[in-house]
Amino acid sequence: MDEQTNASLADAKMAVIELLRSRGKKARFTTEVFASLERSSFVREEIERAIAALETEGIVMIRDNFCADPHLAGVDLRVVALVESIDGADPQLSAIRKIDDAWNKWLGEYLANHRCG
Repeated sequence: MDEQTNASLADAKMAVIELLRSRGKKARFTTEVFASLERSSFVREEIERAIAALETEGIVMIRDNFCADPHLAGVDLRVVALVESIDGADPQLSAIRKIDDAWNKWLGEYLANHRCG
């Protein structure tokens, strides 16, 4: 990678971390991360590389979710969270809890409002 690419990746990584630290440090769907950061002039590929690099470094955790609803086929249901300790708990378990909370909330709302017809 050239120097400009490294700087761009570093900026994208910092933007992802800052975004995940906002809003109560809650987990977010990757689609939310993309939408928020694309408004800040990052391109999706940069954000995707940044998230992957942060996962490799152990700074974030990404979990891919599945919903059997045919309307969600091909939809990106990944959720990402910072790997940080909450109240002294294991950082990975804290991230898993944040991801599960975001997923369960979204899935509950989706199933309550979605009608296949």
